[in-house]
Amino acid sequence: MNSFFANDIKKLNALYNRVQFSFIFLYGRYGTGKTSLIREFCRDRATLFYSAQETVPEGHLNAFHRQAALCLNSKRMPEAFASWEQAFAYLSDYSFSRRLIIVLDEFQNLDRNCPGFMQAFTQAVHHDFQTGKVFLIVSSSSVGYAGELMAEPIRNPFDAITARAFLDVLPFSACRPYLSGYAPKEQLLLYGVTGGFPFCTPQIQTKLSVRENILRLFFSPDAPMLTAPLDTLHRELREISTYNFLLEIIASGYTKLTDIAEKASVGTNKCAKYLGVLISLGLIRKEFPATGESLKKVRYQFADHMTRFWYRFVGPNLSEILFGRGRQVYEQQVLPSLDEYLLPVFESVCAEYLERLAGTGQTPFVYRHAGAWWTGGTKREPFLRIPLVAADEEQAVLGICHSLADPAGKELLDLLLMPLDAFGKLRRYCCIFSTSGFTEELRLAAREAGNVWLIDLEDICG
Repeated sequence: MNSFFANDIKKLNALYNRVQFSFIFLYGRYGTGKTSLIREFCRDRATLFYSAQETVPEGHLNAFHRQAALCLNSKRMPEAFASWEQAFAYLSDYSFSRRLIIVLDEFQNLDRNCPGFMQAFTQAVHHDFQTGKVFLIVSSSSVGYAGELMAEPIRNPFDAITARAFLDVLPFSACRPYLSGYAPKEQLLLYGVTGGFPFCTPQIQTKLSVRENILRLFFSPDAPMLTAPLDTLHRELREISTYNFLLEIIASGYTKLTDIAEKASVGTNKCAKYLGVLISLGLIRKEFPATGESLKKVRYQFADHMTRFWYRFVGPNLSEILFGRGRQVYEQQVLPSLDEYLLPVFESVCAEYLERLAGTGQTPFVYRHAGAWWTGGTKREPFLRIPLVAADEEQAVLGICHSLADPAGKELLDLLLMPLDAFGKLRRYCCIFSTSGFTEELRLAAREAGNVWLIDLEDICG
């Protein structure tokens, strides 16, 4: 069984074994593994799988009939379905004597392109399928469409859903089995460029070096990930130029609304609406400080590392890559910046590690999430950011991450111990994470200070 989906398969099996009508809704960006999960779950089970592409309405119904004829192999199958009502009624009758899985993949294309489809589908969900043994799976790679459905309190037939699941990118710990043939820092880098996408991570070829894998995935004219984020925008939006430009701005280091709007030459209100669309598509997210006043300090970050990598290094050099100069782009522009690029990747992996420790009672107090905290950024007050913070009314964990080639030094501990109004009355526990070890001075200072953890990448990978 694919380790990515073991828990999801168990949950689906539990619903399947109830032998009554079930309606499952799966959604998530392209590449998050919806089809792989469905294929794994449906193996050796009677299944009608239909992936709805963009075509004319009658094309959908004809294609659906062809799939039904291929999948069900029934002598009672009519030569054609005259309507969706007839199609669903036939499938309901077919399921009386056996469990039948019906998968409607890329459902948004049926909803948007087939007049009358939703009326027939609603009738089937509320009546026809209820009397048989149908196990219905609806999936969509349009996060925007799924968001519209979820925003409506009641929309027939989605008020009859048995279970729903949003498939997101995977954490570092789930991807490590595919990366175990590499050194810990190489694992971190490969995770950082593939972003935890189940579609992308298995494409890593362990016989190749990290460099050759990255070149093959992103920096050749036929690279499988060469246009991945652009493909997502094209699937979701009619006009992508403004949204693409905003993502380029964020990738270049501008994360505050006012700065992004200024660089894009649009008003802040209009810019906020554009950014809201990108959030609804799962491409970016809002980041708030882990404690203190947050609404005024919101920053916009990429929702996954692969998209950040693409807009930082691939998109700006697309012409060079298509012309066959991808290797030069990698050597001259990517390689010198990798340590800098890796820092946010390492921070997310360290946050995941701390949350795992908290979940098993290995932290000084219980918490569910460690987020970043920052202050300043004005002429009067320099910008200060602590990437890992978890606090309650009496104590706080403060963590900082080091991803440069030299060992982490004592100045990082000094930063965590400096007077800060937000944590002045709290008992502090300090964590310093490093991909390249620690200086002896820092080790000595940590022992003397107490309540300080020094955690290297080998500890996390171990």
